[in-house]
Amino acid sequence: MVAKKRKKGKWKINFNRKKITNYFFLSFFVVLISFLALSCFNIYQKQRSSEKDMNSLIEEIERLEKERDLLNFTLGETFSEEYLERVAREDLGMQKPGEKIYVIKKDINLEEEKEELLEESLFDKIKKWFSNILPE
Repeated sequence: MVAKKRKKGKWKINFNRKKITNYFFLSFFVVLISFLALSCFNIYQKQRSSEKDMNSLIEEIERLEKERDLLNFTLGETFSEEYLERVAREDLGMQKPGEKIYVIKKDINLEEEKEELLEESLFDKIKKWFSNILPE
């Protein structure tokens, strides 16, 4: 057998298997560590957001408990005699024997003047102001 002669080229590429496998494993571990670091960061962010949500829900629970206590108090108050008497006087217009009720009516003219002032235009207001300042 005759040995084959290799052609000599300008470029010689030395493939060192040991270096290639070392670079491959090094790059694999760098990618793996960066992936794990990114995963840990994402888990940390999710934990922080869930803690914020939990705190807001706890605050809402406390607010609702206070509201429930207030409603229970007012419910217990509605059956008291003082509450029933106040409702009868204010809402139903009832009175005790010997009491007199006075009704105060609003002045209708004042309400009409307020409406007229609101309907006046800016030009009319300026004209009125000048007429008050300047003598006739």
